[in-house]
Amino acid sequence: PFDEIKSHLKKTDRIGIISCNTCVRFCGTGGLERMEELASRLRKEGYTVEEELLVTAACIRDYIERARLSKGLTKVIALTCDAGWTSIKQALPDVEVIKANETLGIMVVSPGNGVLKLMKTYKKYKNRAGDEFGLLTGEPKKEKVLDLEVPK
Repeated sequence: PFDEIKSHLKKTDRIGIISCNTCVRFCGTGGLERMEELASRLRKEGYTVEEELLVTAACIRDYIERARLSKGLTKVIALTCDAGWTSIKQALPDVEVIKANETLGIMVVSPGNGVLKLMKTYKKYKNRAGDEFGLLTGEPKKEKVLDLEVPK
């Protein structure tokens, strides 16, 4: 949601981007490539992206607390799940942390099949339980690949 992210930014902001390299990378909404793409697009539009930080998992609070971010950042964009976003917000209380992803629920990752399967959803996505998505793209799959029982 590039336009949604930009709606939280001013050209005078000093911006950092933190991305996970695990779950959201598998979902196609994080990782090094997506972080670099976002930073490049923002810079092309005149925003000041000062820092890009790739972490294994932002939901592991120690990774965020050990991060050496530039002093004076005014905004941090979180390419993470909801847990990672919360972890970053708590670790950086003086910086506005912008949530860039929407967490649907818990997924099973099958790299061999190139697919993610949504197993347990947040309430607002309950009708999506069992949906499958392309690995690293997040594109919805038209045909089911994984024959897994979805908990009710």
